[in-house]
Amino acid sequence: MALDKDEVSSRVLDIAEDLLNEGGAINLKARTIAEKAGIAVGTIYNLYGDLDGLHLAVNFRLLDRLSEAGMRTMMHMQASGVSGTKDRLLALARTYLEYVATHPQSWAALLAFSPMRIDISRREDYVGRLDGLFGIITRVLMDDQNLALDEEESVLNARILWSSVHGIVTSGAGSRGASNPEVEIWRQIDHLVTVYLAGLERHPGRSTH
Repeated sequence: MALDKDEVSSRVLDIAEDLLNEGGAINLKARTIAEKAGIAVGTIYNLYGDLDGLHLAVNFRLLDRLSEAGMRTMMHMQASGVSGTKDRLLALARTYLEYVATHPQSWAALLAFSPMRIDISRREDYVGRLDGLFGIITRVLMDDQNLALDEEESVLNARILWSSVHGIVTSGAGSRGASNPEVEIWRQIDHLVTVYLAGLERHPGRSTH
């Protein structure tokens, strides 16, 4: 019986993602995946070229899911009548925090995966997914007329905010010596967004000058 390529590919991705979540990139082994999927090792290479190609496919899936989660958050905010920039940014930060907490090992493996390992023909797809995530934050900033940010300024500040929240969430800096790490991490995120927006409000439309 011929293999259903789409079904096998999806199954291999599910198994690879589970392995990454269980032990990070070092846990991603072709023979283990083949045994769990009930296929030949060669099938994995036929589908993805090599393990880097498989890892990249999992990374694409993770980025797509995070983007979808961010869009759901934005739609929920709109449906709830929440329009404040701070509230919307914090809601997105909360979405990211919860996503990382749900996918700790696989997300760490994604971050450790160097873009230089991506074939140049697929690097644009990877960058496009990252730009899509930045774009969600960019739209929030551009919606705030009081900030008076043009598109270039909004993109820059979106990247700064993303990088800053990402650093707090993934470095674990907020957990050192804290009795409740999650509360401390969120306190830092709230402080960051509050102070950053206050700075933009004092100097509207001048962030790139």
